Amino acid sequence: MDEPSSTPVSDLLLHPIRWRIVQRVLGREVTTTDLKRDLPDVPSTSLYRHVAVLIDAGFLTVVRERKVRGTTERTLSLDQTKVGRIDEREARAMTPEQHRQAFLMMLTRLAADFDRAVERGDLETRLPQLGYSQLALYVAPEDLDAIREGINAVIEPHLTEAPGKDRVTLSLIALPDV
Repeated sequence: MDEPSSTPVSDLLLHPIRWRIVQRVLGREVTTTDLKRDLPDVPSTSLYRHVAVLIDAGFLTVVRERKVRGTTERTLSLDQTKVGRIDEREARAMTPEQHRQAFLMMLTRLAADFDRAVERGDLETRLPQLGYSQLALYVAPEDLDAIREGINAVIEPHLTEAPGKDRVTLSLIALPDV
């Protein structure tokens, strides 16, 4: 049996800088200036190159452009339907090592986000927005599909930034029990 090859999603998102860009744009509109501020350790040339790759692949969309001091500043948004959702065809094409790398990258970013939330100093007032738990479900394959569709139906209206609403990152993980 042939070894699975890399896939478009894994090629794009398993790069640490692109993953960080995607995480910063997730659920909001940001400018490239915002990204430079949020990712100060990434050289500007690298940042712009990775943003261009994500735009070309359709993960990022330029929603506005404006002239600022002789240059064009772009405002970006993210197609959340593409990020974090690897269809079965993509998943089958990924190697076990690519799956491990993707999962570890997601957990690392999740831990970093949690640390940042705790260190902000306002955790006490934001406790209603914080939650973490783990459940065991007993499902047939079609049950899991129905659960995912139901979750997507509940979440979809909340994927767009709106006045008076705080940004909360929701991470869902489903693992087969072994």
